[in-house]
Amino acid sequence: MSAPTTNIPVAIPAGASSGAPGTQPPRTIAGSLSGGVPGARGIAGRLLHGTPGRMRLFGLLGVIAAVLLGAVSANALLASQAAVERAANNTAQVVRAQSIHVDLLRADAVATNAFLVGGLESAESRARYEAAMSRVASGIATAAAAQPADGKALGVLAERVQTYAALVEQARSNNRLGLPVGAQYLTQASAGLRADAIPIVTQVVKANEDRSSKEFDRSNSSLQLLVGVLSLIGLVALAVWLAKRTHRYLNPSLTGAIALLLVALFVTATTITGIGRATRDVAQGDFQSAVTLANITTAANDARANESLTLIKRGSGAANETSWKTDKTDVDTDLDRLKDATLISLWGDYVASHQKVRSLDDGGRWDDAVKLSTSTATDGAAKTFGDFDVAVTKARDDAGKTTVTNLQGQGGSAPLLAVVVGLVALAASWLVVRGIGQRIEEYR
Repeated sequence: MSAPTTNIPVAIPAGASSGAPGTQPPRTIAGSLSGGVPGARGIAGRLLHGTPGRMRLFGLLGVIAAVLLGAVSANALLASQAAVERAANNTAQVVRAQSIHVDLLRADAVATNAFLVGGLESAESRARYEAAMSRVASGIATAAAAQPADGKALGVLAERVQTYAALVEQARSNNRLGLPVGAQYLTQASAGLRADAIPIVTQVVKANEDRSSKEFDRSNSSLQLLVGVLSLIGLVALAVWLAKRTHRYLNPSLTGAIALLLVALFVTATTITGIGRATRDVAQGDFQSAVTLANITTAANDARANESLTLIKRGSGAANETSWKTDKTDVDTDLDRLKDATLISLWGDYVASHQKVRSLDDGGRWDDAVKLSTSTATDGAAKTFGDFDVAVTKARDDAGKTTVTNLQGQGGSAPLLAVVVGLVALAASWLVVRGIGQRIEEYR
């Protein structure tokens, strides 16, 4: 009797083939995914299937909307603050360039008036001229370092200023020797200053005024918040849709998210609007006053130089007197705009002194006209103009400093608010996920 046959199973190592005909190799992972086990598409389809799937999809869109609102709000705050900083920097450059303009014409006014005395000018006049030219040199260097965009123009300006200074020194040397050619050198220096140097300064001032104006406009970046408003509307629409589908009209988490984002959007809009309004007030107030006072100072010093040049040319300075009258009109117009009684009174005193100078010169009393023009007595033109120049320069400096200080003080809290708004947006995103998750669980 033979023993019964027993089929003993043979263990086949994992990953090995039995080699028997018809034996299938082990399934690979790829085969599993493409076979009975659902792949990524199947998982996504199941997650997005039916009303729970749409809840998940809309919840994702709600998170995106919350994050987008936070990002746009934070960016708008930072953009406003950056625009104010750039406006302050450009305004400071305007003040520097205007100071250069004023000091160039002040130096010319001092040089031409000192030239009338003949021989060696007084130590006081020499010191005032050198102080003005020193401020011009340092101002050009500072302005070039502060605003690289103006570097090339300021480099050319420095060369033109050196040419002017060299001609003045030649005029001074010849004047000390009593040589008439000194007057020609001085006339050439003044003409070259106005034809070659002053236009460069004017262009630099204009360029930075334009930059400041553009940054004043950019400081109010509230238009960016329209994206945030649309995001908030989307979240409200999500809440309405969810209420209709689930018949649960209050979702505390989703409502909390909307409330947080609404507050964040309101605070952002209020802050940006406040920054824009404040910078606009500065632009129309202190900044405009600084520009106007600078224009007055430059026109007044140009007038003073033209007064001296008219006398230097002795009978052939009609063109300079015409320029003086043009400068006077400019000063009068700007002073009327400012309505500063003190400056108006001081300018009137100088105008009266100038008219006396012209009356003496036109009457053939040139020496007396020169004495009155260079006199530091009470009614002397040097005295009356000096008083006005000191007062208007102080007013201009104060207005310029106030403008820059006020601008630098704007938007200081914007970076902190941007961080807070970002954190609020993240918290709102979590609340959106939580609120949608609760409804999905209830729906099941």
